[in-house]
Amino acid sequence: MHAPRSLPLVLTLLLSAAYLWVGTRPQNPELVRNVNDKVLHGGSYAVLGFAAGSGAYALSLAPAPLIGWGYAVGHGALLEAVQHFTPPRTAEVGDVLADAAGAALGALALVVWRRRR
Repeated sequence: MHAPRSLPLVLTLLLSAAYLWVGTRPQNPELVRNVNDKVLHGGSYAVLGFAAGSGAYALSLAPAPLIGWGYAVGHGALLEAVQHFTPPRTAEVGDVLADAAGAALGALALVVWRRRR
């Protein structure tokens, strides 16, 4: 049984909203408070890059992995800009770089996963 074509798009929107919500709270949830910040950014945006790239494939957009990467990096940059105006959060270029690296891993994972299917 195949998942509906809209599933990666819905997942991308849900992840995007969740990241914005969590990223504008005064502090991270207890569950991830002890995780290294750059690892948290990289891992989170790897998932978002994979989901967004899958959504691009579902919409027949090419090159889908690059679109997924761009979406995730844009989202991370937007969140950092919002955090600049959301004390006690702060905007950090290093976080955007970690987001971009994670999104690249997610896009690469998507390419490998699709080739193996």
